Amino acid sequence: MAEWYGYTGRIARVNLSDSRVSIEDAKMEYIDLVLGGIGLASLILFMEVDPRIDAFDPSNKLVFSVGPLTGTMVPGSSRTTIASRSPLTLGWGESHLGGFWGTELKKAGFDAIIIEGKADTPTYLYVEDGRIELRDASRIWGLKTSNVEKSIISELGDPEIKVACIGPAGERLVRYASIISGERVAGRTGLGAVMGSKKLKAIAVRGLLQIRIRWPDKLRSMISRLYPSIMSFPTSQILSSYGTNGEMESFYQYGDVPIRNFTLGEWDGIHKIEGQYMVENYLKRHRACFGCPVGCWKEARVEDPRYGLIEGRMPEYESAASLGSLLLNSDPVSLIYMEKLCNEYGFDVISSGVTIAWAIECFTKGLITVEDTGGLQLRWGDPELIVNLLEMIGERRGFGYILGEGCRLASRIIGRGSEKYAMHVKGLEVPMHDPRAFKGMGLQYATSNRGACHLQGLVMRIEQGERMPDLKIYRRFYRFEIEGKGWLVATMQDWHHVIESLGLCKFVQIPPGHIAGFYLLVTGIEKRLPELQKCGERISNIQRIFNIIAGVTSGDDTLPDRFLSEPVVEGGAKGEIVELKPMLKEYYKVRGWDERGIPTREKLDDLSILGIIESRLDSLEIDIWGYKQSIRS
Repeated sequence: MAEWYGYTGRIARVNLSDSRVSIEDAKMEYIDLVLGGIGLASLILFMEVDPRIDAFDPSNKLVFSVGPLTGTMVPGSSRTTIASRSPLTLGWGESHLGGFWGTELKKAGFDAIIIEGKADTPTYLYVEDGRIELRDASRIWGLKTSNVEKSIISELGDPEIKVACIGPAGERLVRYASIISGERVAGRTGLGAVMGSKKLKAIAVRGLLQIRIRWPDKLRSMISRLYPSIMSFPTSQILSSYGTNGEMESFYQYGDVPIRNFTLGEWDGIHKIEGQYMVENYLKRHRACFGCPVGCWKEARVEDPRYGLIEGRMPEYESAASLGSLLLNSDPVSLIYMEKLCNEYGFDVISSGVTIAWAIECFTKGLITVEDTGGLQLRWGDPELIVNLLEMIGERRGFGYILGEGCRLASRIIGRGSEKYAMHVKGLEVPMHDPRAFKGMGLQYATSNRGACHLQGLVMRIEQGERMPDLKIYRRFYRFEIEGKGWLVATMQDWHHVIESLGLCKFVQIPPGHIAGFYLLVTGIEKRLPELQKCGERISNIQRIFNIIAGVTSGDDTLPDRFLSEPVVEGGAKGEIVELKPMLKEYYKVRGWDERGIPTREKLDDLSILGIIESRLDSLEIDIWGYKQSIRS
């Protein structure tokens, strides 16, 4: 391709072992198959990483990738994908970052950075206008994330630099360590720990290059016509006013909010931790990521005798639920402090909350004792205890070391039947939506390639009544019905891969047909909506085969037994369980996979990736079709 629009056409490769940087041309054949963002990261990792290696092995790679729409004037075009083999799920790992970092990377001249090897000493990267420099990070190793950003900006002397970094949790290989950039978080699957294992503290970026758009005037016109409908969407209004936690009250009415490790359906404390209450009492200011008209990002400010002055991000819904209702903690100020604590140490609020909930439930049942906890008495609804445990996780201290392994591995360490209360799928802790309230979400959790994920499909939006006629979703799929959910989940998973590949935020409501138009106007490449959807389907299958090589099988496409056999006792989902098997059977059929959940050669050929897959399998000396794999230990 002679000229690139939307894309920069350049990929950087940094080998930390020998301090070597090389710049490569993007491959148009990759772009055509998987677009960019998560698609490009998926294909790079599939082609270059053996999924069977340990996630902390230097041969594992970490890919930072932006989409062709990232950094453009398209609403919500702020997103960055980060992907690797996960130390938490032991399979496919990915996380996504908002804010401003991705835009800066694009303006610095790169569509992606591939990190490989391991540095001998702490290192950070400085990326500026087409060049990359490896710099000594010894003096910032050990610092919490906000101080890392301040220190790098001070050293480089440019306040416009954007920094993505890890905190002490990533350095100490907490298996759900996150990557932080200016209060925005790539939180899931432990990719901060992969950075830590490579002795990579941060990537600082600064870009002044122009992002080229093929038809900018037509793009502006299209955006101006669409803008009013984006902001009139009811969800957009809630997010703009109260952030993601503004929907907690509505979720609660559905029986969706997890309470006491998913064992209760009602709780009086919900009204003190939901978004409207917190914004009305603790809001400092509204903020937005690059190019976002919605602005779901809220900052809090509060003084408290326990914590002093707290200024930082207002808890998102997932934070307020995982450290609040899940643990019976109704103290809103403590939640603001805990959010800041998790971000400063650099680890995932969902995984930490779910792992703590597992520990407390097991303690109350006598499966964990004070001998295990180092003398700590674990109990529900104790903010002081939760803060203590979060600090212990971030420092990998005492019982916090076990908690830092995540609930699957921690439950295997403890044993004694504690595995039953570990709420995870494929090792990734379950997010803050009870699948018994939205059964399509149960199937989505079970089949998501990165483990239990609420964002890879957002099927509950359809189950709440939304239609997407562009994707042939013409009717409401009621939340308790199971028929048709296999088709729905596969369709929505593929579409969300498209969104992530283009660099867009899922919380900005843009009809799929308009997104196809944006892609054309930005890149000059015409892909009609069915072609974009096929790109998403390719990504789903590439990631699936990555997981199969890693040892994931159909036996891992399941849910914690609590969701399958324990009916909700009260609230909006009273009496419900998830009937997973018939939905999973339909899902495999819709996907074109066999009864073992393995994509067939016919399906891969239809997606035009059979040659790529077979070539890679040959190089790894693996035949995924010729034998029946056993479930991972």
